[in-house]
Amino acid sequence: MRRKAKREPLAMNEFTLEEAVALIYRLAVLDKTAAKSGQLPDITQIGLVCGVLTMNDQIEVVVKFHDEIRQYNKEEFENQITLLES
Repeated sequence: MRRKAKREPLAMNEFTLEEAVALIYRLAVLDKTAAKSGQLPDITQIGLVCGVLTMNDQIEVVVKFHDEIRQYNKEEFENQITLLES
């Protein structure tokens, strides 16, 4: 008799697929390079959430900046990224 593998519940620091997909096409800035309040960040500091990546059953988001592409799990994203309002 076959049984389905029991999947562990998501940890609090992991994106659900719905959360990750909802971030696609949002503009983001790294907290360490964010401009002072009231000022807009430089265009080269703004990134675009451009994709969702699944590795080892963990969902991450992909952010394309001017000079690099980075991937973040939920905890990293919440600690290092600020989303810009459109």
